[in-house]
Amino acid sequence: MGITTSRGYGLGASLFLLTLSLISYSCTKDNEDFFAENVPANIKNESEYSGLLNYSTDLGTVSINTMANGNYAGENNPAFIKNINSPNFGYCHPDVQYFPNGFHGYKYWMVFTPYFGSVGTNDSSKRYENPTIVVSNDGLNWAGPNGQSGPLQKVPSLKESFAEKKNEPKQGFWSDVDWIYENGKFSLYYRGSFIKAAAIKKRGAKNKNNFMKLTSDAQRTIVRQTSADGVTWSPMEAVYTSNFPFSPKNNHIISPSIVFNGKNYISYEVENNLSPNFPGNDPSYVISRKSGDGLNFSAFKQSKVVNFVNKPWVDVNAQYAPWHIQATYVDGYYFLCIAVGEVKKYTSESLYIAVSKDGYNFKVFPKPLVESNAYRSCIFPMHTDNDNIDFGAIVGLKSGVFKYRTFQLNKLKLEACLVN
Repeated sequence: MGITTSRGYGLGASLFLLTLSLISYSCTKDNEDFFAENVPANIKNESEYSGLLNYSTDLGTVSINTMANGNYAGENNPAFIKNINSPNFGYCHPDVQYFPNGFHGYKYWMVFTPYFGSVGTNDSSKRYENPTIVVSNDGLNWAGPNGQSGPLQKVPSLKESFAEKKNEPKQGFWSDVDWIYENGKFSLYYRGSFIKAAAIKKRGAKNKNNFMKLTSDAQRTIVRQTSADGVTWSPMEAVYTSNFPFSPKNNHIISPSIVFNGKNYISYEVENNLSPNFPGNDPSYVISRKSGDGLNFSAFKQSKVVNFVNKPWVDVNAQYAPWHIQATYVDGYYFLCIAVGEVKKYTSESLYIAVSKDGYNFKVFPKPLVESNAYRSCIFPMHTDNDNIDFGAIVGLKSGVFKYRTFQLNKLKLEACLVN
């Protein structure tokens, strides 16, 4: 991978840093004016989707022929290499791009992180939670493209990491992968947690973007890499962090998911309701940001709080709220695949699908895709025509197992349930 070097950032960069310092100094952590924008609800909760929601049947269990590698860069200790092929399932955070005519020989391209199942959920398990790319032609049997195996990024070393709190072990990690394919390239986004800004800068592109955005450590940093073929990737670039002005200080910016609507890049993420910077008492909120280039997104104050005109999960458990999400855009419709649960316990349980025409006001299908044991999952368009949209789905379970499903939604019935 070629790394472009940029030196001598000059007066403009210095003024930017000075301005950012002055703004940060003038804004307290719990600034009463530091809110995302509330968007007025513009659809009614009077009609439900009247079509058959036939998305409950699994076509099979996914098997991924790859290794989970928890070694630090330069190390190859067999004790930190796990075979996660069937039946040693240990899969998490799927996102799929589907190419009906194939792309470099494969119809399905998936990014995921090894976690859960055979990988575990203890402190050392986060060493394996690295972005990993695999391909398939049937949605069930997966392996690395062109026989490649292993993660796109190695786990951060202890020198690259910092602890969340004093006297806690320090181990930075990656998580929450998501990608899109548009304009002839993949754009892969994922979250780095408790990784020093200097470490991301050293691993990443030597450019003005990283110089300006990676000035201080942030508990969470969203990064992007791009690729024309899914195999050779550009160096990391910082997108935004959990520091001001992109987030209430140290919020979790959970499960960011990005779509391209033909004009702008729209991101969605979950923010836990940990501070006075949110509009109500829900345990979490989904906020949306906008970008013209996929790299520079709205700051928190210019982001928008997503409206769910119905929340069927609260009828199951009043403490349920979105924990992880995945977004897709097709034929003028925005869809969210929402893993909900008791977010104060940092987990999810059920899986729902929501639809919107404007990207801000969503109607949730009352029938869950999965009722229990669900985690971050994904849906993806496979075929569309004037009448219907055919979807695939990879359902992620907290057992570390992925299931594959397909289903269809009717456009006229979608329109009918999204009446203003």
